[in-house]
Amino acid sequence: MNHEYWHSEQLVDLLHETFGFHPGWRAVHGLGRMYAGTFTATPEAKHYTRAVHMQGDPIPVTARFSYSFPDMPNRPAEAQSAMATKFYLPNGQVTDLIALSHSLFPFRTPEEVLDLLMHIRDPATGERDPARVQAWFADHPASVRAQQIIQSEPPPASFAQAEFHPIHVFRFVNAAEEARYARYHWIPEAGHTTTTAEELRQRGEAYLFEELEDRLRRGPVAYSLVLQLAEEGDPTDDTSAPWPDDREIVTIGRMELTRPTTNEEIGDPVMLHDPTRVTDGIETSDDPILQARRGIYEASVAHRTGGWKGHEAVLEREAAQRRAASDQASPPPAES
Repeated sequence: MNHEYWHSEQLVDLLHETFGFHPGWRAVHGLGRMYAGTFTATPEAKHYTRAVHMQGDPIPVTARFSYSFPDMPNRPAEAQSAMATKFYLPNGQVTDLIALSHSLFPFRTPEEVLDLLMHIRDPATGERDPARVQAWFADHPASVRAQQIIQSEPPPASFAQAEFHPIHVFRFVNAAEEARYARYHWIPEAGHTTTTAEELRQRGEAYLFEELEDRLRRGPVAYSLVLQLAEEGDPTDDTSAPWPDDREIVTIGRMELTRPTTNEEIGDPVMLHDPTRVTDGIETSDDPILQARRGIYEASVAHRTGGWKGHEAVLEREAAQRRAASDQASPPPAES
């Protein structure tokens, strides 16, 4: 395996070490449910990108809302919620957006994430050491500023009334080859409402899913997809750096979710979401966190599905079963 994979493998191992290893579950945002719907771009979208799903035709989508880990109740109150959206393109391919309920990510590079995870525990005792974490943040003022903004953003009262932010910068290219950097944001049509951590703890870990599904029984849940357009000097490679509030906002589409769905119904038992899986007309930026995410998610998939060798063993076992079934179905050779 290449160096990049081992780098990702180390980070996923540290996530498991820090938060616990849960076989069959994602390394983070393990508790999740899937919902089906459609996305329709606005007429303005094609001014910024020639991407096929931004030309105005309805596009099937699925959205996975998530947070937490399977043995950590009350995590909606402490952890970021997420919405991973998969667009099913007319040519049979897919493109993904992964968004958080907070507007920033408190690290600039994968190395910073690794370094912090290695500072969480005392190497002598193996126990968590808050003083080591505080010392790490003292040496990383950009992370401190981003964390302060994140902590000032209270948890959502409802998935249907939460803003979600894909956090990274992308380069949008239209049919005339005109390019513009921008950040995505999902804005709920029902309005943005928040609650307190204590109230979410009292309602239980399934509340946000159940509340969303109750809404869906009464009608669709919709979000506008907007672009926040970069200006000269705005950083395009730093997920911890906010842009000025006066940056132009353009609505480029509307997603309408209509019902729950499952991986089995979709026919994709692994359901890997990859923000670097873009399509023509949308390009990744030079953000090192964004560039690292494909390897991290592939490593996480390997962990929750039995590893690369596990994949090979499953394929070999299935091939042997097919050969055995074929042999049983074949008539015996005629005696000479």
